[in-house]
Amino acid sequence: MSSYNFGSAGSMWRVVFYERRANRVHVDRTGPWLPDRQLARNWALWFQERGYHVALQDSAGTLERFSKGLPA
Repeated sequence: MSSYNFGSAGSMWRVVFYERRANRVHVDRTGPWLPDRQLARNWALWFQERGYHVALQDSAGTLERFSKGLPA
């Protein structure tokens, strides 16, 4: 069992990857949970620089758009 506290809203973050398929945007995969937003943001920047469409998600399920052109 993980030692991280998933019950605290916003305490864990992960990178969510999107793939464009014709006129649709599909959630392709997600990264591992990370202990803070800044670390997840750094990874999102790294992947975005390499051409991936990404967003950040907190442990409460809220998505924060990171790449331009993603749906709200």
